[in-house]
Amino acid sequence: MKNMVAECENPHVRKFEGGFKGIERCWRDVGARMLPVVHSLNEISPDPQSLAGKLLSQFIAYRESLFWEQTYSKADHVVGDALLSGYAFSEITGQLGPFISNQLRSGVGVWGANVEYPMHWHDAEEIYWILFGSAWFQIGRDQPKSFKKSGEIVFVSSSVPHFFETRDEPLVMLYLWQGGDLRQVSEFERKIS
Repeated sequence: MKNMVAECENPHVRKFEGGFKGIERCWRDVGARMLPVVHSLNEISPDPQSLAGKLLSQFIAYRESLFWEQTYSKADHVVGDALLSGYAFSEITGQLGPFISNQLRSGVGVWGANVEYPMHWHDAEEIYWILFGSAWFQIGRDQPKSFKKSGEIVFVSSSVPHFFETRDEPLVMLYLWQGGDLRQVSEFERKIS
């Protein structure tokens, strides 16, 4: 992943490159756990010529060896059932990932078709690098939605509210976080009853 970030020409992504320095080179076993939405990776054929496709190929190859998790639960009342049954992420670099870092959190997220990730924010600045699929993103409460697809990158500044909604296919993204508490739980605009 470090090499892929280094190869990317997007200036926002390049800001995260320094976060990979000093990361242990040894893979630490954090166990493996599957969540249902991860099985949607079985149906994806990455583009072997694109940088996004090369990265996605690695995540697909190791999907059953990764620890897939969710931040939220039904008891939190911040996200709906569609999101709870339709998303998972695996931290690769960070405080709990197989590669330890206190400066950078990175990993892969999978969202099912037609899922909304409601307006939320956190202290860390964030990159969403779309590896497969497409979604409508809104970055900032008063900003218009923009459509992003495979290979495109979305940058979110610290504490800026943002949301996205997937289309009729799964969405797979590399995420990069830096700044603030790397395991911070996002704040949401509204609770769900």
